[in-house]
Amino acid sequence: MEDKEETLPTYKEIDEASPPTYPADVAAEEARPISSPADAPPTYESIFGQIKTARTEHGNSFSFLKALAKILAAAIGGLICIVMMGALLALPIAQLVIGVQRKDMCTINDKIPLFLTVSGALGIVVGIMTILDQLCCRKGEDGDYDGNSCLKFLTNIINMFLLGWFICGNVWVYKIINEVKYDDPLSKVYCDQVTYLFAFWSVTIVYVVMGAACVVGCCGCCLLACMS
Repeated sequence: MEDKEETLPTYKEIDEASPPTYPADVAAEEARPISSPADAPPTYESIFGQIKTARTEHGNSFSFLKALAKILAAAIGGLICIVMMGALLALPIAQLVIGVQRKDMCTINDKIPLFLTVSGALGIVVGIMTILDQLCCRKGEDGDYDGNSCLKFLTNIINMFLLGWFICGNVWVYKIINEVKYDDPLSKVYCDQVTYLFAFWSVTIVYVVMGAACVVGCCGCCLLACMS
């Protein structure tokens, strides 16, 4: 029997089918690191949307009140943070302006205008450095945001100095509270009323804020204890 020679097909005889195509983003999808749900970008909803979602999940139960309290606390906390940042910059600017303009208008103790000037200047520096630290912060490997270590170090040094300077201001301001006079510039116990009162309230407001923070903190702890 005569063997039949098996002929191979030529290229022209092969069906001119295009090679299998892959989506252009397959390589990108394969190269993309696997991310956990925690890495997903946060979704921002309105306060009312969050409340509606909490109402749907919890109904009218006590857990809904807890969720509602957390939502409102987060919203109010952000507003308070903005207001506090504005106040923290407004106060040192006013201290600096008053201290410089009225530096020779406190005979009873010329350190009071100096107290305002230094507190205002360093307060502005700390405020700007804090804002820069927040703007330049980056997300670390542990998921937390790491600020600039140099800015943090300088801020801590200035804050330590301001603490000591604040204590000095307490002594200078409260020591003459019963002696200072505002009506006779030639008197040895004279001090410009705006200068002294601004220094007085610059010191006193710190204690007011600390007391209010303690009261709010205690109330918040009691509320959380009751909810748990």
